[in-house]
Amino acid sequence: MLRLLGAALAGLVLWPVVLEAQKDVAFPPEVYAARRARLLDRVGGAPVIVPSAYGVHVDQGRPDPSFWYLTGVESPYAILVLTRTEGRVRETLFLPDSFQFAGAQYPIDDARFRRAAWNVGSGRLSPGDDARRRTGIAETVLIDSLADRLPALLGEASTVYFARDGGLYAPPSLGPALTVKQQLEQAIGRLLPGRRFEDVSPHVAALRLVKDEHEIAALRKAAQISALGMIEAMRGVRAGMNDLELAGLMEYVWKREGSPRPSFGPIVMSGDAAVSLYTLRAERYHSTDRVMRAGELVYIDYGAAEYDTYTSDLCRTFPVSGRFSEEQRRYYEIVLEAQSAALAAIRPGVMMIDVIRAAAQVFRDHGLERYEDIDGMGAARVWGLMPSPTYWLTKQGPITRYSGARGTGVRDLGHHIGLEALDGRDWSRPLEPGMVFTVEPKLYIPERGIAIMIEDMILVTPTGYENLSASAPKTVADIEAVMARN
Repeated sequence: MLRLLGAALAGLVLWPVVLEAQKDVAFPPEVYAARRARLLDRVGGAPVIVPSAYGVHVDQGRPDPSFWYLTGVESPYAILVLTRTEGRVRETLFLPDSFQFAGAQYPIDDARFRRAAWNVGSGRLSPGDDARRRTGIAETVLIDSLADRLPALLGEASTVYFARDGGLYAPPSLGPALTVKQQLEQAIGRLLPGRRFEDVSPHVAALRLVKDEHEIAALRKAAQISALGMIEAMRGVRAGMNDLELAGLMEYVWKREGSPRPSFGPIVMSGDAAVSLYTLRAERYHSTDRVMRAGELVYIDYGAAEYDTYTSDLCRTFPVSGRFSEEQRRYYEIVLEAQSAALAAIRPGVMMIDVIRAAAQVFRDHGLERYEDIDGMGAARVWGLMPSPTYWLTKQGPITRYSGARGTGVRDLGHHIGLEALDGRDWSRPLEPGMVFTVEPKLYIPERGIAIMIEDMILVTPTGYENLSASAPKTVADIEAVMARN
């Protein structure tokens, strides 16, 4: 292991490297064509409409994951329409023209400025031969013609599948706030009255659960880059730094290695500030008023690097001073044992609930169940064990659905990962080769200011599993060895 760590550390020499730019179409066109064909099979050949992300310019953000999964196209304001009539598949990709949504700003309406060399979209696709060649979709047309073309494309189909999103929260007693996609679906419904609209998103999500060789390669690369960033954090941490400084060290490494952006917002917490669910603490991430102190643990679940639009999610907990205290080591090794027990249970055909129970049993074996007794401990002192509650899971209780809005349910052990860091939590089907998910047991001890999580990205293989993020040190000995090289 130390030999591997040495090789990883050697890779951190700060020499300039030549990197291949991110591509507008990541994988060969036939990969996306096969996905579209499988999707049409799942919906019985009914028409499918999948919009892309609707941002323009710098606020575009990441592409819509369902649209990207089916096309590989990152251009904004694009819409995919799939139909099948008498066995014949028709694929139509609606795209903006070359200068639509361009950024020129002048006080006069002079179309010539739109064609200036500095006003050309970077890598955007527009209708024509280049788009057909790059996407493998024969019919590429202007987005502005959508309303005119849709009736003929959908024909007499009574059911239309549309890629919805999760919707927005609205306070009780108020009508729902509509997302851009929901507004688009309603507008199409008015254009095509009498049709029944169904959500195609669950079908796309089911396809996305099992990754192909191209996706696995991208996820493996993202995980490896993230591990290099984590090693840099271990080497660079110092008492007196604030959390944002440490995040910056990691981000530099990721960008140097070819990752254009993090998978999600950075979560770097230290000491008693880390004894909080990461989603809550992330709301205040940009605060820099707390510095790390000698003797504390630092907890990094920093939305790790992305590669070819595939994400990574990695967490490590380590001592600011470079060595675990006896108490920190004891609890850290319990969490690591829980993760190891979960990993040992992973293989094709296993249900995820059994993987979760394996981790929960470790917490029970170490006598931690009594610290979950909120009646005895009180809300200010009760420990957080995840998966939780251990007594429920180990007594054959099922996973119960939890809600961030309501703050209810049983926290499990991880989530699927792919085009999104949180690619879903569908544990209703047995594990199968090609699934990639995180395994991330956690432990929060408020009265002692201890928060520990160990998270890895796990690929199910035909014979067991592969830890895609294994190059990030996680045993006490390996972490302390890396930190000793500071």
